[in-house]
Amino acid sequence: MFRSLAIVSLATSVAMAGLVIPSGISDGCSSFLKNLNTNTSSTTCFSALSTAISDYTPGSPAAASPSAAKIGSTLSNFCSSSVTTSCPESLIRSQLTDFYSACSAELASNMNEDVLSIYDVLYAILPFRTASCAQDDSGNYCAIKSKLPSSGQTPAQLQAALMSSSSSPNFNTFGTNNIPFLFLSPSLASSDLCNVCTRNVMTAYLNFEAKVPYAPGLGNSLLLKGQTDLYSAITSTCGSTFLSGAGVQAAGGLSGGTLHSGGVLTVAKGQGIIAAALGALAVIVSSAF
Repeated sequence: MFRSLAIVSLATSVAMAGLVIPSGISDGCSSFLKNLNTNTSSTTCFSALSTAISDYTPGSPAAASPSAAKIGSTLSNFCSSSVTTSCPESLIRSQLTDFYSACSAELASNMNEDVLSIYDVLYAILPFRTASCAQDDSGNYCAIKSKLPSSGQTPAQLQAALMSSSSSPNFNTFGTNNIPFLFLSPSLASSDLCNVCTRNVMTAYLNFEAKVPYAPGLGNSLLLKGQTDLYSAITSTCGSTFLSGAGVQAAGGLSGGTLHSGGVLTVAKGQGIIAAALGALAVIVSSAF
């Protein structure tokens, strides 16, 4: 899976140098990662995910000049039942369980950031897809209802920052901008934060975490590190019952599409932001597998 680190550019899939198995790790962890790299079921799963969003890799024509029609069709493909069939939750849950069993030292007592980054991507793939497929009460994709980030970055700047100089995902960009949570920010006003899209996006993660807890602890996550502060802001601003029924077990652990600027976007600028988000999806899917 890691060997197919691929960034689809200008409508051409270009296989880049694959991520190597991290050095200095236990034999058991190394063996697991090598086996994961050649697992047929995983290859099928992530090929389906990557194919569905390949048009929106950073730098691609669709990402540079997004259209509402193309964004809608891409999301429809990404959220289709055929992708769900190719990438069942049971597969990822099983892999995550085996991952932690084989690499418990690297993910806990002797944490290895390279191993953690692989675990992070594998863990985030399905809830990120569910969040990206979330809809409001009118059936509109929540991902399309976006605002500019509080950092003031443009969609093009966000796209450029998705990758590091070594052509691997820039986890700081993903984590700082809360990209896995469709850019939701703890600083949002209640009118922007307390809505069905926020609930559906958060539910995607809370429900998954209730089934498979994030083994290293969310505070150590490179991608999901903003979830605890975001959850606290939501329950404080929207009320303690706002997320009732969503992953109660996961939410209990946390307690002990929105780019924030304060202004509504024009349609064209909003489409650019969604292109950045879809580019993020493409980078995450293709970079790890």
